[in-house]
Amino acid sequence: MTQHPRRRRIIAYSAIGLFLLIDAVLITSALTSTSVDAAADASSEPAATASAFPVPSATRTTSPTAAPTVMPLPATRLLSAVSATAAWRASTGTCRAPAAPELSTDSGSSWTATDATGRSGVTALQSIAAQSESVAEFIGLDDDCAPQFVKTFVAGDNYSSYPDELDDAWYVDPADRAAVHGPDGLASAPCDAVVALAASPADADSAAVLCADSRIFATTNAAASWSAPLTVPGVLTLTATDRGYIALAAGDPAASSADSGSVACLGLSVVDVGVLDPATDPAAETAALSASTTGCYATDEAPAELAANIAVASAEDTLWLWIGDLTLRSTDAGQSWL
Repeated sequence: MTQHPRRRRIIAYSAIGLFLLIDAVLITSALTSTSVDAAADASSEPAATASAFPVPSATRTTSPTAAPTVMPLPATRLLSAVSATAAWRASTGTCRAPAAPELSTDSGSSWTATDATGRSGVTALQSIAAQSESVAEFIGLDDDCAPQFVKTFVAGDNYSSYPDELDDAWYVDPADRAAVHGPDGLASAPCDAVVALAASPADADSAAVLCADSRIFATTNAAASWSAPLTVPGVLTLTATDRGYIALAAGDPAASSADSGSVACLGLSVVDVGVLDPATDPAAETAALSASTTGCYATDEAPAELAANIAVASAEDTLWLWIGDLTLRSTDAGQSWL
């Protein structure tokens, strides 16, 4: 009978021990689960990793404006229009290149060649200023490659040299393109290299220059001062009109002027360059330029092939274009061609 209480104590101690063992197992399991969950949470966030290369920021950057694919060059073709049906033209080159001006009186359908070099000794024509079908003035180079002024009064049947006419003439000596000669003599050009000069037929003191970096400048006071530059990307040549100037540019230029217009063009854009003259507008301290694209001549010729190899002129509201073997005319500012 004395063994029953002892047996009951052993059973009680055993039950307590089993309870403690089960409790320990449950506590250990809970702690392990918490650690796993925390590790899972931590693993869901990407860890920062070191890099040997700088990481670009998300700041937006502006890409630079694309530079023109072609730059203007001194012309190898010259063109001067007299009317809607008559014009003079010539091919030219370096010093001692023969001067053989051609005259057309049938809207460019045919051309009659003349010999200015044989008659006057002039070579390498730099400009043509046609006054009529019979009268035209030319500036070229003499035997010493210095500027020479020649003129014909008989439609190219004869040419004579007039040295005194150089004193008041507009021209650029190809030996020094950083200078411009005008009515008041030699003056510094507004850029390092002038590739084309367009003298206004309406005002002896006005002219514009096209520089090798595609900038255009104008003067209304015989080169005493120059306008701020007008940049026309892709510009190739420049000519004067009674109302201002016309430039031809490869592609669809966006001239850097607040007044610039734009007409989509795959070829040669016709760009009207206007001049605000301080003599007629007291608010303007110097001549100011504006540009708008008025027309287009579609061509698949590469811009580099067109540089120096095209010529443009204007007379009686008719625009003349010499390109390749073609002589074209437009009566609507280059929107269509005849």
